[in-house]
Amino acid sequence: MKFGLEAKVGVFVIAVFVMLGYMTTKVSEFSFYKSSGYIVTYQIPTASGVTKDASVKFRGVTVGKVEDIMLSNGKVNVKLRIESKYKIPDNVQLSVRSTGFLGEKYIELQTTKEPSKGYLADGEVLKGYKSGTDIDELTSQLGDIAGDVKAITSALKEVIATTEGKNSMKATLANVRATTEMMREMIQSNQQRVNNIVKSVEKLANTMEKMAVSNEKSINNLIKNLEVFSAELRTQTPVIAEKVNRIADRVNNITGDVDDVMSSSKQDLKETINSIRYVTSRLEKTVDNVNEITSKINEGTGTFGALVNDNETAEDVKETIRGLKNMVTQYDKFQLNLEFAGEKMVDTGETKGYFKLRIDPNEEKYYLLGLASSEQGTTTTTVTSHTFDNPPNDVGHDYTETEVAREENSLTFIAQYAHQMFYENLFLRLGLMESEFGIGADYSFFDDNFTLYLDAYDFNSDSVRDPHLKTKLRYRLGKNFFVDAGYDDFLNEETSSFFVGGGIRFTDNDLKYLLGKVPFPTQ
Repeated sequence: MKFGLEAKVGVFVIAVFVMLGYMTTKVSEFSFYKSSGYIVTYQIPTASGVTKDASVKFRGVTVGKVEDIMLSNGKVNVKLRIESKYKIPDNVQLSVRSTGFLGEKYIELQTTKEPSKGYLADGEVLKGYKSGTDIDELTSQLGDIAGDVKAITSALKEVIATTEGKNSMKATLANVRATTEMMREMIQSNQQRVNNIVKSVEKLANTMEKMAVSNEKSINNLIKNLEVFSAELRTQTPVIAEKVNRIADRVNNITGDVDDVMSSSKQDLKETINSIRYVTSRLEKTVDNVNEITSKINEGTGTFGALVNDNETAEDVKETIRGLKNMVTQYDKFQLNLEFAGEKMVDTGETKGYFKLRIDPNEEKYYLLGLASSEQGTTTTTVTSHTFDNPPNDVGHDYTETEVAREENSLTFIAQYAHQMFYENLFLRLGLMESEFGIGADYSFFDDNFTLYLDAYDFNSDSVRDPHLKTKLRYRLGKNFFVDAGYDDFLNEETSSFFVGGGIRFTDNDLKYLLGKVPFPTQ
């Protein structure tokens, strides 16, 4: 008995769903891989930024990874799997760090001041936690600072914009202008006297220098005489007194000269003091004007005063900042996965390449965008039927022409929407599959190490070809690598083939780490 196309598709779909149901009931009873080491649980207030499989470091050395993150009774329990070869002292506390401003988050175990009583053991539960400043707190603080600066500039604008503020500012500028003009006139009027004083000082310095050079020998003798004088002080008192009197006379002469100079410059000094007093009085008036303005602001007088003292305005500013913070928090919840993969068809020898971007706004749905390329390209089949009515001499006969056109190395597009259905790890997809409309499903099991894919598309092809069905099983190797194996286009015998492949996948934490390491020009 021959099966039709509908029967084949029905049998295949039933078999796949039976297999999915069986694996769903058995998924928790079997695992291909189990990490070694011992489990330590930390109870912390928040696990913001921490993801499963994140690195755990102690003194800069990676000693394990995050096994699981759970919420129990309002507390976050973070399970850490520490490799057996590392012995960690029990006086450590947990801290969330990052490798850069946009770098990958990891767990850092830091020792405290308390003495260690031993080492961490399997199953131990600890509560030591050291908080750090994350990007949300920095954004909030920057928002507060920006709000304060905006309030100050707005207040200054309101003060200057009022008629009273403009008049006060004009008066202040007029006072400053008068003061500078007075100082300029005073300097110009005394410029000649200052120049004369400088020349006199220079002449005196030159004279003293010449005297020192010409009387160097005398100065040396004077020093020797002073030594003799100190030795014979008691016996030479009358001589010393006489010399002191002579020195006093010379000092009196010098003092008289200084008095003469001061008498001639007394009027100039008086004018200078009067100018300083005038400037001081102007500055006092300016300070009084500033005090008057600040008093009005404190009392709430005027537009600026009402703005500064209005609590409702402050609440509006806080609400705006809170909204910006919530927007940044929602953006941070988006998960991005970038994938590069390749497939080799064993039977046909064809090679395919894929670039995919997966966007996860939450745990219940995701969007898949990408490009696909094929070594042999896409094919277009055209079937033309020729029919002859009453052919002459029975020469003509009916026949059919089939034309196949191929475009090598062509690009096709991927744009799909996926939503969680029936089970936690089962997603149904709908959209473009290699530029053709189709539907699909993917199911992850064994701690997301295995994923089974089923795609069906190209339903509008010509009658020569059946719809394109493809199934694939993926195994994840570590955090970023994977291998694929499956069967492609198994309803069409001429193009069906078993295939193998693999690729690499980057998460948003990987992309942040890579972007944080790339140097960007500052100018």
